Amino acid sequence: MRINVPRVHGDTPKEKIIRSIALVLVFAAVAWAFMANNERVIEKLNREGSVYDETHTLDNEQKKFIISFTRALKSEFGLSCKIHIYGGDFVVPELDSKTMYIGLAPSIGEVELRFPGMMRQALGDDFIRALKFEYLLPSFQIGDWPQEIQIVLAAIFEKLTEIQQGDPSQ
Repeated sequence: MRINVPRVHGDTPKEKIIRSIALVLVFAAVAWAFMANNERVIEKLNREGSVYDETHTLDNEQKKFIISFTRALKSEFGLSCKIHIYGGDFVVPELDSKTMYIGLAPSIGEVELRFPGMMRQALGDDFIRALKFEYLLPSFQIGDWPQEIQIVLAAIFEKLTEIQQGDPSQ
């Protein structure tokens, strides 16, 4: 199989060189635009996969924090994370055995925390109950639940790191 490269036409050798360079630049620009668009689409899919906010309350920095948490959780512990914030009632999506789920419905004061079995066992029921009843549910009354999500995620990551490092206080 033979590939035919289009011939560049021009009246003078200088014109041929200029047209050839222009042709290469057009191909390079198209390739760059394609790659940039793919990166943007992939980033958007990653965001939508780990963070879903029906209320549109989370700002970009808060979403970036959540995304960085999910990446760190995946790289450090091999676990996935989904955080869904609903404007009304919600249904917990189907989860696999390696996915942590936090579902919030601030308008109706509901929180659903689901942890994979080993993660639940490692964190302990008291810790998980504290996340729900001492952090997330009270934050709905105050209205600072977006910041409280970050505190909860940091606490989870810190606890998992302590457990992994074999902290004797655990």
